[in-house]
Amino acid sequence: MGDMTRYADFFGQPVSLFGVGALRKLPGYLRAFSANRAVLCTDTGVVAAGIAGEVLKVLNEASKLDVTVFDEVVANPTEECAARGYELYKATPGALLISLGGGSAHDAAKAIGVMAAHDGALWDFVGVNKLKRSLPPLIAINTTAGTGSELTRFAVITHVAKRTKLTLVDWRLTPRIAVNDPSLMVTLPPELTAQTGMDAFTHAVEAYLSRSATPLSDACALEAIRLIAEYLPRAVAHGADMEARAAMAYAQYLGGLACNSAGVGAVHAVAHQLGGLYNLPHGLCNAVLLPWVLEYNLLGCMERLAEIATIMGEDAAGKSTRLRAEKAVEAIRALGRDVGMPQRLGAIGVKEEDCPTIARQALEDPAIFTNPRRATESEIMAVLRKAL
Repeated sequence: MGDMTRYADFFGQPVSLFGVGALRKLPGYLRAFSANRAVLCTDTGVVAAGIAGEVLKVLNEASKLDVTVFDEVVANPTEECAARGYELYKATPGALLISLGGGSAHDAAKAIGVMAAHDGALWDFVGVNKLKRSLPPLIAINTTAGTGSELTRFAVITHVAKRTKLTLVDWRLTPRIAVNDPSLMVTLPPELTAQTGMDAFTHAVEAYLSRSATPLSDACALEAIRLIAEYLPRAVAHGADMEARAAMAYAQYLGGLACNSAGVGAVHAVAHQLGGLYNLPHGLCNAVLLPWVLEYNLLGCMERLAEIATIMGEDAAGKSTRLRAEKAVEAIRALGRDVGMPQRLGAIGVKEEDCPTIARQALEDPAIFTNPRRATESEIMAVLRKAL
């Protein structure tokens, strides 16, 4: 299953801590940095939920770290948000950077790290491997099971003036340590559990269908798809189901590993535009777009989609490759529907008059380059109009 000539670079992470109680393992690793100060990058929701207090208690008791809290991270973080965090970090020389939350917190912390290590505007480093120096030590603690940002070499930041998202891609953006402790995720509401879970699912699916997929990324992607299809509905229905939470934490990490090396595709290329234009949650955009984009992509990845149908437990024995691929799209649409995701773009506020801008900017997004079909602007427009 997979072409053994497709070996290519694979991007991983030095240390990843998993399981209930994983947070308490972190101080032992932090001692290696010989730091006595840290800046915790998070948002007001995580603080209000008491999660930041729990993390601070562990860090203060076990690590003796003097931690300054930056809790001004916004959804779809902007350069302005990162700049405020950098001003606080600048006043704490030699500090570790610790991000606590989901993708927004991790991406904001990465942007703060870029500013700390470089002169110039953040936008000078948009693109692939544009950084000149390593970031300060960055540790990412997850409170969601979705984005994979706690392990990836990507930072996605909203450009307010252009009303789009821009991506920095560099192996030096990879956090040194990731913490996926499901006990920090049990209070996540069902809607956010669903959105972040479908985000992780999209990472895995697009990585498996990517034109840059390799046997290593395939192995991660397929296991992530299997786990999410089985455990996401359980995590949405019963947030305190620790088996489901632990499985989702592991699955989203595998999905992140897969897309960290293989890339993603047109779903992300379009979702980045929706997030920048309407300030919508990234996971929500991915969830709505995924089946519509897969219908378009089917001709370019039929065999792989057919394999996804099998992984998701669809009974497709004896059916043609095309029918099994179509079964996969149906199963993915059903998964989103089961966990309460809207089925059409109009339901999340996308306007037809914005579609030309969305399509044009999607073709400039780096995610589009690993899509299994080489999409044109008119084809993206057709997908958008069908999904409205």
